[in-house]
Amino acid sequence: MKIAYFIMVHQKEEVFIRMLNAIYDPNNLYLIHIDSKANEILEMVNELSENNTNIRLLPSRFITYAGWSMVQAELEAIRFLLNWDDEWTHFINLSGQDMPLVTRQQLNDFLTSNINSNYILYKKTPETEKNIQYNGYYIEDFGHLKRLGDREPFEHFFDSSIVPYIGSQWKIITRAVAEFSVTSKLSYEMQEYFKYVLVPDEHFFPTLIMNSEFKETVICNNLRFMILEDRPNGFNGPKTITMRNVIELFNSDALFARKFDDAVDKDIIQFIENSLGI
Repeated sequence: MKIAYFIMVHQKEEVFIRMLNAIYDPNNLYLIHIDSKANEILEMVNELSENNTNIRLLPSRFITYAGWSMVQAELEAIRFLLNWDDEWTHFINLSGQDMPLVTRQQLNDFLTSNINSNYILYKKTPETEKNIQYNGYYIEDFGHLKRLGDREPFEHFFDSSIVPYIGSQWKIITRAVAEFSVTSKLSYEMQEYFKYVLVPDEHFFPTLIMNSEFKETVICNNLRFMILEDRPNGFNGPKTITMRNVIELFNSDALFARKFDDAVDKDIIQFIENSLGI
């Protein structure tokens, strides 16, 4: 069992270091992307990569919330990891504010027991979501999204057998699915379409995988614990987890949780570390 991690970091250096310490195994690979807006973290991660041959940095890019750059960075990461090593079996993406809820051995045992399964959240995209997120051209403009007019419906771009899905960007996928996502004809076609969609990180991978030969291997669970809340910008996002959430956190079937902030609640991070024997 060899895991390829892709970790996207944009703030909260302390949480990132503690998370990395909790998941670190010399047998695994750790590819880290530092948002170009977070230069203060870059020096520290550079030092980590210089001292550990299984930690590398993906060239930084400016990540725009709800824009294609999020998916683009992940596709670049998968290509990088496939070229880096021939032996890893699973790809796991994390943010720099995640923490594991199981030990490294427990994670390995779980993946070994479910060796061909892929874990993503998905559902068929509701018409209301399609009307809002698909029917316009959204482009990134210096950290902001701009809508450039109307766009023809999804059904005009793809065969009628292709069904759009929406889900979470967080996932655990096998090497075969990771390779499919960067080499298949369907992936390239979907990249051309979804790069202009609103919040494409919630659409691209669920739609690609659920319309592929790997559909039957998908478990509708991303194995993440999150408490979502509505945001003023009209989207929803994860609330910061605190000790108030500890019971539901450890009663879940999740392998990872997000998000954590040591400035809000250090105790919950320490509690998790203690539970994992760190």
